[in-house]
Amino acid sequence: MLKRKKRLARPRRWWPERMESKLIIVFLFLIILPIGVLTYVAAQRYSNSIERNTVTFVSQLSDQMMGKMDDYIEDMKKISIIPSYQADIMEGLKMSNSFYGGQHGGEAGGSGVLTEQERTRLAIDRKIGSSIYFINNIKSSTNVVYLFDFYGNPYFAIKNTAIRSDLQDVLPRWTELAEEAHGTPVLVSTQDVAGRATSSRYVFTVVRKIIDPRTYDSIGMIAIDANIGVIDNIIKDLDKSTHGKTLVVDKSGSVVYDSDKSLIGQNLKNSELMPGALNEQGSFHTKIDGKGVLAIFKESSVTGWKVLITIPEDELMADALRTRTYTVAAALAIMAFALLISLVLVFAITRPLRGLVRMMKEVQTGNLDVAFPVVSRDEAGLVGSAFNRMIDRIKTLIQDIYAVEERKKEAELQSLQHQINPHFIYNTLESIRMTAVLSDNKEVATMTQLLGKLLRYSIHGGLESVPIAKEWEHLGIYVQLLNYRYGSRFELQLPDARETEGLSVIKLLFQPIVENAVYHGLHESRSGMRIRVLCRQEGKDLVFEVADDGEGMDEETLHKLQASLLQVPEGDNTGIGLRNVNERIKLKYGETYGLSIRSQFGQGTIVTVRLPAAPAAQQGGEAT
Repeated sequence: MLKRKKRLARPRRWWPERMESKLIIVFLFLIILPIGVLTYVAAQRYSNSIERNTVTFVSQLSDQMMGKMDDYIEDMKKISIIPSYQADIMEGLKMSNSFYGGQHGGEAGGSGVLTEQERTRLAIDRKIGSSIYFINNIKSSTNVVYLFDFYGNPYFAIKNTAIRSDLQDVLPRWTELAEEAHGTPVLVSTQDVAGRATSSRYVFTVVRKIIDPRTYDSIGMIAIDANIGVIDNIIKDLDKSTHGKTLVVDKSGSVVYDSDKSLIGQNLKNSELMPGALNEQGSFHTKIDGKGVLAIFKESSVTGWKVLITIPEDELMADALRTRTYTVAAALAIMAFALLISLVLVFAITRPLRGLVRMMKEVQTGNLDVAFPVVSRDEAGLVGSAFNRMIDRIKTLIQDIYAVEERKKEAELQSLQHQINPHFIYNTLESIRMTAVLSDNKEVATMTQLLGKLLRYSIHGGLESVPIAKEWEHLGIYVQLLNYRYGSRFELQLPDARETEGLSVIKLLFQPIVENAVYHGLHESRSGMRIRVLCRQEGKDLVFEVADDGEGMDEETLHKLQASLLQVPEGDNTGIGLRNVNERIKLKYGETYGLSIRSQFGQGTIVTVRLPAAPAAQQGGEAT
């Protein structure tokens, strides 16, 4: 048993088959993709532009703020050098150094009279104190100026704030920093000087050794406290502009200033801010308490302090988000409107095609009475016009086929009419022949026998192909009967058998042509007629010429005969046999083949038969 082949599953296509779906997908890509990409790029570029502008703006503000801080601290450093050029301060510190270096304190007199030591201390305090008061008022926002002799004894003048409570605690650190600086000012980071009982009070300090300009010996130290409010006044406008938070840290990472006052004094070396702020200036994104921020930093070349401004990304991108929302909304509205217009265009374009498809389905059912309404000259209109022309052409072809079928039936009917009961006629003729033989009438017997052969040849259908030798035999019998009838007046010349060997033609092809020549070409005044059949090949065609030397035809008669080959003229039976032969040839071989007639009055007639050179012949059997 043969194995049944498996039917391969048709691969599933991702691309839709309907034109509307294809056009909609194309429009979706052409509309959503460019507008979406453009919206995204525009929003992203706008966000980046806001960030760049913010960084630039904040950097400019921080430069201004840093400049003010640097100027203020430079002024404090300049103030710190004044004692070296103040004679009273220099003299007072030297006296203090001599006084405290030569003795270890004294007792007050019990009588209320000042001792020598007390008078000396009072003189020192007066010399230094007046100068300290002057220094305190040189720069606004300075808290207290402290002078220390070589032995750490403090001298100060109370301005409008309390003296710091941790003076003795910080003095060793200040002394160490001043010694390491060798006479240059040292900036000390912010400290809380309020003490435990009161609220926080933050200051930053400039310390410096006091050097005798003549001997270059150290005779003491100056410390200038500045209230952190100085930085507050500089930075508050910056925070209002950025909606962020500002930090000032020193080189070690300790917080000098904090907008919230919550980180002052803390070290941020290990926080998430400092790793990104290693350069002198720049910006970076990070997270603080889980919230994204943009950090912008700038380092002072004067103090080494670094200003870090942190702006929450929510605040930074608020305008960008609003703009992005409006842009996306506008883009969605534009895309929706464009898609609506696209859908209208798609259905407007495909509606005529859908109508055309419906009409084609009607034609498939056999209904040809349809016509596409052409309302425009676009591609759909051109296709519709072509469809209408195709339908008209199909109708014409169908009518032609009907006409050909009618002609074929008519030719077959005529052939059948000529073959009505041929066996009966043949048997009757055989009875007549036998009677003639019994009566010893050989001529009648021969004629009857020849007529019987003609009938036998004609028993089968007229469109059947036969070897051409049989057609020549039949034609010879027909002419022989004519000669019995007319007294040997006809001569038939056939082509050489070698020229036509192996050819096949349709049955009864030449007999009607010879019959037409006999009945219309032989005049009573003529003693006889010669009929010649010639054969030649022209390209792919086989051409036979049946020529007679009879009376011929005038032009009018020839025209009527040529017209009768195409259709039967009303009320005229001229050329029925020739028309029948012509119809049979065209039905079997096509419209390019058939008969043509040439004639000239008094010179005879030539009938040309054009057939394919190698027709597909099928030989039919003979009735016995």
